[in-house]
Amino acid sequence: MSKLRERTATDVDTITGWVPDAEALYRFAGPRLTWPLTSQQMHDSAAAEGTTAWVMDTDQLLSGHAQLVRTGDAVRLGRVLIDPAQRGRGLGRRLIVLAIDQARHQGAARIDLGVLAENHTAHHVYATLGFTPAIEQGSSDMIAMSLPL
Repeated sequence: MSKLRERTATDVDTITGWVPDAEALYRFAGPRLTWPLTSQQMHDSAAAEGTTAWVMDTDQLLSGHAQLVRTGDAVRLGRVLIDPAQRGRGLGRRLIVLAIDQARHQGAARIDLGVLAENHTAHHVYATLGFTPAIEQGSSDMIAMSLPL
């Protein structure tokens, strides 16, 4: 069983350990965080107004992380990461579904995200959950996607 809860300071140390190198960090956070990832960067990234950080526990083990940023009537989903030791079990899909539910709970009308164009697995998961590419794309290496709630 998986459940979403607010991220704690203790969780941050574990999550930073899931990011082994600069390439993985870019896949997780884009260009806004720098290698080596520190707990302070994680705390700072969630300190902006309208930002909430969440973790997913599966069978009482920390298994995933996601961040939601509220802007007007939309929420941006980002910093989605699954514990490398637990990948391949469908936990990414579960985490995204829980994050969508949380965005609805926050009263969002839409959830937006950006996914690396080369991350075909994540793109497929988002598409099967109903996310569609945005009409305007900002960067050639990212695909902007959106889901009306």
